[in-house]
Amino acid sequence: MDNRALVKLSLTLLTLAFGAESALACSYGPSTTCEKYARADLIVVGKIERVEPSQSEQTVVIRIEKTLKGQKLKQIVLNQPQSTCDWDFSDDVGETMLVYIGRDKKAKQYFALSPGINGRIERMSEDLYWLNNLPMSLKRTRLSGTIKLYKDEPFEFIKNVAGIKVRVFSDKRSFEIVTDKNGVYQLWDIPLGRYQVQPVLPPEFIPDLEMEKGLIYDPKSNYDSFGIRKPDAKPDLIDIQQNSCGGIDFVVNQKSSL
Repeated sequence: MDNRALVKLSLTLLTLAFGAESALACSYGPSTTCEKYARADLIVVGKIERVEPSQSEQTVVIRIEKTLKGQKLKQIVLNQPQSTCDWDFSDDVGETMLVYIGRDKKAKQYFALSPGINGRIERMSEDLYWLNNLPMSLKRTRLSGTIKLYKDEPFEFIKNVAGIKVRVFSDKRSFEIVTDKNGVYQLWDIPLGRYQVQPVLPPEFIPDLEMEKGLIYDPKSNYDSFGIRKPDAKPDLIDIQQNSCGGIDFVVNQKSSL
């Protein structure tokens, strides 16, 4: 991925989460589940019971159904900042969500980590597979991702796609897996190394974006002296190291029936 493509991808992802005006002001934080786990003070599954907006923040009341990291509480109140890059819970009242939470120790307040790492429970299966396997997840490697179906005009999430074959291979090894009912593919305890990940899409799907997560190997030989990616450059590789997790989410569109 050349520099221009990387910028375009980053802005596209930020636009999906926060809108076009906010995209330039935001930058992405950790993307893999193990990185998000390390960063969070508290991780919960809970129902958003109430959101009370004010000029600079939201007060968000969450009834906790399950605690995956941190102190076990029945309820938590978030003092959620309302900058252009912070999670907006306005449309999530009544929804069950997986929320990664930080704590401002000086102010003794909690807030949802942002941007783009929390989500409604039906979209967070990949994270939950890893979190529900704790503490063993911390001692294992995993390569994983999802196949996400979006529609154009407006660009909008429809569902994660089940039953898609995914090839994972290196110079020495090759694996073939299929996305499950939640659209997730995953390989636990995969040998350490650098892997290419490639979905085998049926004819009705058109590939759109690839969202790489974790350590990426993109050799300097892929670029010319001006920093532009060469036309014959090799694909980026997911670099799986000890106790790490990484992978690629693939965004696809469906061909029009017209």
